[in-house]
Amino acid sequence: MREIERIKEIIEKGKIPPVYLWYGEDRFLIKEGLKVLKSFYFTTDPSGSGIEVVDPKELSPAEIVERANTMSFFANRLVVVDDATYFQDGQTADLEPFLDYFSNPNPSTCLLFIAESVHRGRKLYKTLDRTGGILEFCAPKRPQEWLAWVQSELKIRGKSMDSQVASQFIDWAGHQTGVLSQELDKLVIYAGDRPKITMEEVKKITTRTIEASIFNLLDAVAVRSSAKAIQTLREVLRDEHPLKVLTLMVRQVRLLLGCDALRKRGGDVSEVPSALGIKPYEAQKVWQQSQRLSTKQLSKGLFECLNTDVALKSGGGDSGLLLEMMIVRFCGEEEGDRIGTR
Repeated sequence: MREIERIKEIIEKGKIPPVYLWYGEDRFLIKEGLKVLKSFYFTTDPSGSGIEVVDPKELSPAEIVERANTMSFFANRLVVVDDATYFQDGQTADLEPFLDYFSNPNPSTCLLFIAESVHRGRKLYKTLDRTGGILEFCAPKRPQEWLAWVQSELKIRGKSMDSQVASQFIDWAGHQTGVLSQELDKLVIYAGDRPKITMEEVKKITTRTIEASIFNLLDAVAVRSSAKAIQTLREVLRDEHPLKVLTLMVRQVRLLLGCDALRKRGGDVSEVPSALGIKPYEAQKVWQQSQRLSTKQLSKGLFECLNTDVALKSGGGDSGLLLEMMIVRFCGEEEGDRIGTR
């Protein structure tokens, strides 16, 4: 939430840039930041008439500049250009109106661009950087950063968790700040006046993601516990379609095989995100799990997944039973197929 604090600080100092660019993959944090910024404009105009959100697909840069230059009865205006792609490569729009405006912006207006990604080498980005403000909204990446984020959110809510409880909470709720925030709100309400949230409360209240369940299922496979794996599978199937469960199983096994291959050629966990196209926090978990499963077991698991996929799509029987049979075969142990045997 460092970005939110920076926005609050800028507002308190009365230094809102006349031209502003917010970008990043974390839409939840951007929305929270926009709430904070809008609240300032509502203080001078409770009707919200000084706030305007425009669609760059419907208005040209020249028309957006015209909106930014429009004077208001009230002192301040906020013009938000949502989902702006002007700062990426391959743009064909005439951006000269923006370049001209950036050199002499309307001081009573904050022209805010919100983008998912940017190219820092583009002229438009460099010009805005010289004359306005830029803020990147980044979700945590590594496990310790996620733990710190959760602890910070808990502190804001007047609660706390032990680090082990927070780690379990993240594993169950996933790695999306918006979802985590909602789950924390639920826990805070449930905890009531109690200052510390316990593991029991997390397990009782937190909604476990399907990805977390698939990970736990494969943990059971790693120790060849068919009973535990099937129990986890049945819990997942109460809420998810069998084909979705199987699709995520296939993805996870392929990631594990990728880690296995990377390890065999002398690679380490730092190479996993770029090699497999996954986030650092997921890379850490997949790398650790791949150490508990043999190459032969993973190859066998992928073979069973693909056979089950054919059976599901061709009406080869009850979907739940087909998945359970797949898990039993996946857990099955043959001579020379023990964990750790490479």
